[in-house]
Amino acid sequence: MPDQPSFLQQLSVIIPCCNEEGNIKRFESEVFPVLSSFPFSCELLLIDDGSTDATASLLADLAARHPSVTLVRHLMNQGLGASLRSGFEHAKGDAALTLDADLTFHPRQAELLINAFDPSVDAVLGSPLKGKMEGVSAFRTLLSHGVNLIYGLLFGKSITSASSLFRLYRMSKIKQLDLKSDSFDINAEILFKILRSGGLVREVGVVLTERQYGQSKIRFFREIVNHLRMFMRILSWRLTS
Repeated sequence: MPDQPSFLQQLSVIIPCCNEEGNIKRFESEVFPVLSSFPFSCELLLIDDGSTDATASLLADLAARHPSVTLVRHLMNQGLGASLRSGFEHAKGDAALTLDADLTFHPRQAELLINAFDPSVDAVLGSPLKGKMEGVSAFRTLLSHGVNLIYGLLFGKSITSASSLFRLYRMSKIKQLDLKSDSFDINAEILFKILRSGGLVREVGVVLTERQYGQSKIRFFREIVNHLRMFMRILSWRLTS
């Protein structure tokens, strides 16, 4: 259990969900016990992004049985970025933890991010490249190294987790950002805009594992295109800011 930082009274945990019925059944045994172990209050924001399986009904059941849960629904799929922005809009905490619904970054590792959080830090990034990637394909590992290398060059800062979701943000900083992305590249957008504003970012090593249920929403060709667009966007911001 992490110590309670005096500046952290409430944590908002945001989990975007799209067709994750198999993994949502794990939440009560793997997510809720972690949140209840923290020495501060937690709210859980579950974002249903236009699911077509039993995800919506499972999330509604969790919300009905747990007062700390808020369900936000997108009637049509809008993408990870739109889900995160919805979560930020509803968040009431001093900080927000963003977590993958497939729990490939297990929530018990949130303690590592919280322990690295202090009044001077705006974001703590969970980095599998600083930690460990278990059962992840060689192609995905190579792609991750390449993408993060380019982001690091564009940011002007060595970053190994520019595109991963598992992060802890100071909400007062997030509220200052004008976020636009609807896709996976929102993680890079957030990071760039925090750094551009002079914010402080830390990385900690975490473990990334294979998903247990369902299929990844990442489509590599589409996401490569999204990253290329974000590279150009960041380059444009750097040249005009």
